[in-house]
Amino acid sequence: MSTSFDLSGRVAVVTGASRGLGQYFGRALARAGADLIITSRKRTDLEPFAEEIRTLGRRAAPVELDVRDYQSIQRFAQLAYDAFGRIDILVNNAGCNVRKRAAEVT
Repeated sequence: MSTSFDLSGRVAVVTGASRGLGQYFGRALARAGADLIITSRKRTDLEPFAEEIRTLGRRAAPVELDVRDYQSIQRFAQLAYDAFGRIDILVNNAGCNVRKRAAEVT
Protein backbone atom coordinates (compact mmCIF):
# COMPACT_ATOMS: atom_id res chain seq x y z
CA MET A 1 0.00 0.00 0.00
CA SER A 2 1.44 3.36 -0.94
CA THR A 3 0.90 6.49 1.11
CA SER A 4 0.86 10.11 0.14
CA PHE A 5 3.46 10.96 2.75
CA ASP A 6 6.52 9.40 4.34
CA LEU A 7 6.95 9.33 8.11
CA SER A 8 9.99 7.06 8.15
CA GLY A 9 12.16 7.75 11.17
CA ARG A 10 9.39 9.60 13.00
CA VAL A 11 7.96 8.68 16.39
CA ALA A 12 4.22 9.07 16.96
CA VAL A 13 2.17 8.89 20.14
CA VAL A 14 -1.43 7.78 19.83
CA THR A 15 -3.46 8.04 23.03
CA GLY A 16 -6.56 5.90 23.41
CA ALA A 17 -5.11 3.24 21.10
CA SER A 18 -6.69 0.12 22.56
CA ARG A 19 -9.58 0.26 20.07
CA GLY A 20 -11.55 2.26 17.53
CA LEU A 21 -10.19 5.48 16.08
CA GLY A 22 -6.94 5.21 18.02
CA GLN A 23 -6.10 2.00 16.22
CA TYR A 24 -7.07 3.45 12.83
CA PHE A 25 -4.79 6.44 13.43
CA GLY A 26 -2.00 4.14 14.60
CA ARG A 27 -2.25 1.88 11.56
CA ALA A 28 -2.15 4.85 9.19
CA LEU A 29 0.93 6.28 10.91
CA ALA A 30 2.69 2.90 10.94
CA ARG A 31 1.91 2.30 7.27
CA ALA A 32 3.43 5.70 6.52
CA GLY A 33 6.62 4.59 8.32
CA ALA A 34 6.28 5.96 11.87
CA ASP A 35 7.20 4.01 14.98
CA LEU A 36 4.51 4.20 17.66
CA ILE A 37 4.03 4.78 21.33
CA ILE A 38 0.49 3.61 21.97
CA THR A 39 -1.40 4.30 25.17
CA SER A 40 -4.44 3.16 27.10
CA ARG A 41 -5.42 3.03 30.74
CA LYS A 42 -4.55 -0.69 30.75
CA ARG A 43 -1.29 -1.76 29.12
CA THR A 44 -2.59 -5.29 28.63
CA ASP A 45 -5.31 -3.91 26.32
CA LEU A 46 -2.55 -2.64 24.01
CA GLU A 47 -0.53 -5.83 23.53
CA PRO A 48 -2.48 -7.24 20.54
CA PHE A 49 -2.33 -3.90 18.72
CA ALA A 50 1.37 -3.48 19.49
CA GLU A 51 2.01 -6.88 17.93
CA GLU A 52 -0.02 -5.89 14.86
CA ILE A 53 2.10 -2.76 14.45
CA ARG A 54 5.28 -4.84 14.74
CA THR A 55 4.06 -7.13 11.95
CA LEU A 56 4.00 -4.01 9.76
CA GLY A 57 7.73 -3.67 10.40
CA ARG A 58 7.43 -0.77 12.83
CA ARG A 59 8.47 -0.50 16.46
CA ALA A 60 5.68 -0.22 19.01
CA ALA A 61 5.86 0.67 22.69
CA PRO A 62 2.64 0.09 24.63
CA VAL A 63 2.43 2.42 27.64
CA GLU A 64 -0.22 2.69 30.32
CA LEU A 65 -1.62 6.23 30.53
CA ASP A 66 -4.58 7.85 32.22
CA VAL A 67 -4.76 11.32 30.67
CA ARG A 68 -6.81 12.54 33.66
CA ASP A 69 -4.00 11.85 36.13
CA TYR A 70 -0.92 14.10 36.32
CA GLN A 71 1.34 11.39 37.80
CA SER A 72 0.30 8.98 35.05
CA ILE A 73 1.21 11.60 32.46
CA GLN A 74 4.62 12.09 34.08
CA ARG A 75 5.29 8.31 34.06
CA PHE A 76 4.17 8.10 30.44
CA ALA A 77 6.49 10.93 29.41
CA GLN A 78 9.49 9.22 30.99
CA LEU A 79 8.65 5.82 29.48
CA ALA A 80 8.14 7.40 26.04
CA TYR A 81 11.50 9.14 26.28
CA ASP A 82 13.17 5.93 27.46
CA ALA A 83 11.66 3.98 24.55
CA PHE A 84 12.41 6.38 21.67
CA GLY A 85 14.14 9.49 22.97
CA ARG A 86 11.66 11.87 21.36
CA ILE A 87 8.12 12.43 20.10
CA ASP A 88 7.52 13.91 16.65
CA ILE A 89 3.77 13.43 16.32
CA LEU A 90 0.97 13.45 18.88
CA VAL A 91 -2.53 12.14 18.20
CA ASN A 92 -4.46 13.12 21.31
CA ASN A 93 -7.30 10.63 20.86
CA ALA A 94 -8.01 9.50 24.44
CA GLY A 95 -11.35 10.55 25.74
CA CYS A 96 -13.53 10.23 28.75
CA ASN A 97 -17.24 10.58 29.11
CA VAL A 98 -17.98 13.10 31.85
CA ARG A 99 -21.69 13.79 32.04
CA LYS A 100 -21.94 17.33 33.36
CA ARG A 101 -21.77 20.87 32.06
CA ALA A 102 -18.42 21.79 30.51
CA ALA A 103 -17.95 24.59 33.05
CA GLU A 104 -18.18 21.98 35.83
CA VAL A 105 -15.46 19.68 34.47
CA THR A 106 -12.10 20.09 36.21
